Amino acid sequence: MRMKKAGIALVAAGALTLSACSSGGSNGGSGGDPGKGSDEKVLPASDYNKVDPAELADGGTLRLAISDAYPEQFNPSHVDGNTVDVSSTISSFIAPVNWVFDENGGFDVNPAYLESYDANLKGDGENAMVITLNLNPDSKWNDGTPITAADYEALWKACSGQVEGISCPSSDGWTQIKSIEAGDSPQQVIAKYSEEYPDWSANFSTVQPAAGISDPETFNTGWVDPVEANKFFAGPFRVANSNAAQKVLTLERNPEWWGSTPKLETVTFSSLNQQATTSGFANGEIDAINFIVDAASYETAQNRPDAQITMSSSVQWRHFTFNSRAGALQDKAVRQAIQLGIDTKDIAASDLSGLPSQDYDLNLGNHFFMPNQAGYQDNSVGFDPEAATALLEDAGYTMNETSGYYEKDGQELGFRYLRIPGNAANENEGAMLMEMMKDIGIKVTYQDVEGQNFFKHVIGGEYDATSFAWNGTPYPMANVGQIYGNPFDDEGNLVNSNFAGLKVDKVDELIPQIAAETDVDKRRELTNEADKVIWDEVMVLPLYYRANITAIPSNLANYGSTTFETLLTENIGYTK
Repeated sequence: MRMKKAGIALVAAGALTLSACSSGGSNGGSGGDPGKGSDEKVLPASDYNKVDPAELADGGTLRLAISDAYPEQFNPSHVDGNTVDVSSTISSFIAPVNWVFDENGGFDVNPAYLESYDANLKGDGENAMVITLNLNPDSKWNDGTPITAADYEALWKACSGQVEGISCPSSDGWTQIKSIEAGDSPQQVIAKYSEEYPDWSANFSTVQPAAGISDPETFNTGWVDPVEANKFFAGPFRVANSNAAQKVLTLERNPEWWGSTPKLETVTFSSLNQQATTSGFANGEIDAINFIVDAASYETAQNRPDAQITMSSSVQWRHFTFNSRAGALQDKAVRQAIQLGIDTKDIAASDLSGLPSQDYDLNLGNHFFMPNQAGYQDNSVGFDPEAATALLEDAGYTMNETSGYYEKDGQELGFRYLRIPGNAANENEGAMLMEMMKDIGIKVTYQDVEGQNFFKHVIGGEYDATSFAWNGTPYPMANVGQIYGNPFDDEGNLVNSNFAGLKVDKVDELIPQIAAETDVDKRRELTNEADKVIWDEVMVLPLYYRANITAIPSNLANYGSTTFETLLTENIGYTK
């Protein structure tokens, strides 16, 4: 199946994590009431060794791990390059970062790229909104070309579908813009909107050069070799070497960088699986583990003598996804019974056992909002195995007393679970799902794949059910259509990240309303209305949200666990 606009992203070390496209949003999107009682333990928003960069040593190498599938595309606006590894982790070192988020999700300009901005959200009589960005005149691409309004215009044209042969991960926010042009100078960007879009800042979180994204040939193939693509980057570091065979990417200080000199001399990214990452940190070959997700990895990390463990909240959440096109899962009643038969709290407790986050309530009852975000409400249906079996029997399924499984029309009721042996969370969740489904008369079998092939099966619809994690954003209401909107075009090609493959008319009706609503309270109400529909249709079943548990050496500063806070890469370094 050809995939056009799915906003997917893998995270490092076998974490099986995809990313919502937006990396930022408007100030009305997050913060506020955390949704937890004052007597409950609450994870901190940030936890890291904060040190004035001027007090850090000059030089040193930071060795990081990324997913065991080495990037095949380094254009973050390309479907294949919209991975957390590329668009977030690596890009934070080599590409523009326009917004600096604080620990509560509010943002201000990164002065390296923006001097100021003006957001006229009420319009000027002719336009629904007008956004003005005043670029730092010193900012430039690595080939020496200044960053200008022409680059922002090119990105808008590419991602709004105006250039044939180019498909960005998402068109959210781009199609609402009617023009981007230079203002008083090439360094003033004026974006005029035909309709309101509250999460406008998500689209301006970064930019790419017009030279790299204006024509399909360059957009699709010109970024494959990151060394050759250096001219398209603009950050504190540049690519020094890419060894695809050994799966190692090396960065060095960028001599064209106009900002404060990075504290680190070099940064390396090695594609490693979960076990190799953990053992690499323990023996001093890797300098950090991001998102430790199982007790074995946590214990191994602690074996390093100088290990420091940091822990914060996060917007990363585990879930089951059900393929509505697969066998018995085409039946909504079956999907509803499966959902009723899953004890998500039990799965969370099992996954988190032995981790420092096990003492926190990380259960999740919403597809969009985290419990620490304003707008959160628990819309879950709950665990009720008796209701599950009653629903199956009402749908015409009868129990085979010999096998212990329900049947209908001579067919045993069951489905396959896409499993990666050796991936702790995915494997454990599959085993628990199998047992819980057996209790309500549904047979689960395993479909085993290697980690590097996992998402090929998910994207292609070659699975029945599976589990992985989504990595959210500070502003969750910008991504409703990406995961739950109409999944296919007229030719049957997947056009977003709706891997359940289910078109829900009510959700499609709500998506443009949510995108355009400027009253933040009403917008949250509409988003929760969509959430309730998704619970009823059983596309994705949230399990829990993760704590961001990071292991670093004790002398590493300005690197660690955060929920929203931006840690500028030029400030990362080692204490003297």
